[in-house]
Order: sequence, then C-alpha cells, then structure tokens
Amino acid sequence: MAIAAPLPGYTYEAKRRNLTGNGICVVTVDIATGTVTNATMFQSTGSALLDKLTIQTFKSWRFKPGTVSQVRVPISYE
Repeated sequence: MAIAAPLPGYTYEAKRRNLTGNGICVVTVDIATGTVTNATMFQSTGSALLDKLTIQTFKSWRFKPGTVSQVRVPISYE
C-alpha cells in the first residue's frame, strides 16, 4: 500500500531527555492521489515531542492511489 513511508527519527532532544513510548497514529489518505491529508494520534506515546515528530513524519507518507483511505500505524520509541 505505502510507496513512501519514512520512519520518524529519534531526535537529539528526545535522546537527551531519554523519551520513550508507544502509540498509534491514524493516517487519513486521499484515495484518488494516495497523499496523506491528515495524521492524528489515536493513542499518544506519552510525550508531546514524540507525538509531534510522529505526526510530522507520517504526513509525508504516500500510498498507491485507490488502495486505502485510512491506516492505523503503531509506533514505538525505545
């Protein structure tokens, strides 16, 4: 389904603050183009910084047109 799906990087600030967590991001996709129109945290990682990083990264994903309209993506920072 995904044709471009970079993973979020673990930023220097997150490492320095020793942030960890697991969450689920819901990605909404324009079915005609395969571009992501929205990304929100269904389940927070417990860190606003990690949630923001996750949302920003998943908004850059691209999917094969006509395949999906919404995807739940689990994410883990350890």
